[in-house]
Parts: sequence; structure tokens; C-alpha cells
Amino acid sequence: MQSLWRTLERRTLAANPYWSYCCDRYLAPNGEASDYYYVHTPGSVLAVPLFDAQTVLMVRQYRYLNGRTSLEFPGGGCKAGRTPLACAQDELQEETGYRAAHWQELGGFNPCKGLTDEWCSVYLCRDLHAAPLANSDPFEITAAEVVTMASIPERIRGGDIWCGMTIAAWYLAGASL
Repeated sequence: MQSLWRTLERRTLAANPYWSYCCDRYLAPNGEASDYYYVHTPGSVLAVPLFDAQTVLMVRQYRYLNGRTSLEFPGGGCKAGRTPLACAQDELQEETGYRAAHWQELGGFNPCKGLTDEWCSVYLCRDLHAAPLANSDPFEITAAEVVTMASIPERIRGGDIWCGMTIAAWYLAGASL
């Protein structure tokens, strides 16, 4: 389906190393011009690390905007000029202290289609081995947890796993587990 919307002007209103807040002036199909505000990112990644046949490796970290901890799959933003796979490999090591020998791309999704153009690429990784980093990000404090796969649906229903990106990644991983 071809877009009937036409971008007239694109402006960056604010930017940091992770995302840009943008405003597009566009022409709608009815001929009216309007503004659309959104967050632009170079994308994000999530790794679903299989610890063994029954367990996955997840991370618990404090999420400032929600004021509570979140149990989620390791992941983060892509850095410009890096492939999503390389970013996922880095995030796994940075957040868990592990590397993986085998990686499989599962697919992707947009985490919030009305607010951002972000595309999150999801990978399943196997054959983990310890590879702790000497210098970690002082602003990102995570604790790795081994979680049984059988417990994940109940943890989602019970609110222990509330990260929408993790829930979507778990769904994508389901066909491969």
C-alpha cells in the first residue's frame, strides 16, 4: 500500500546520543498540513539467551520512568554504524557478563508505533560462556538472573515481567524453543 502522506519538512527539536525528538510537517491524504512529533532512534536490540534447555538468562534493573525494577531480556539501543547483531552481542556481555557462541535472528517489532520509528531486532543466543567486562556503564546497573522458561508466563501475568519489549521478544522466541 503506497503512502498517501507526504513529508514537507523534517526538524530535529532535541537530540542526545540515544535518540532525537523530531517534528515532521506533513501533508495528509485530505490535503491538510499538520505536525507529527516523534522519537527517532537508530533502533534497538534484545537478546533471548538460553542458559540451558529449561532456563534463560534475564536481567533485573531499575527503570527510572516507572520507579521500579524490571525483569527483562538484555538489550539496548543500537549505535550508529553498528549492525543490530553486533549491538545485541555487546548488550548481552555488558548486562550479563556472558557471551554466546550461536546467534539466530528471530524477527523484530516497533515498540510503540505512534511515538517512535524505532525498530527492535530480536535474537536467540545459545552456548553461553562467562565473559565479564572490566569497565561497565556506571549508569546501567543490572543483575543477571537465571529464569525457568516454564515460569515466564506466570511472571508476565503476575507483573514481575512487565517490559513490553521483553514480552514481545518472548513471543518471537516461542516458535524456536
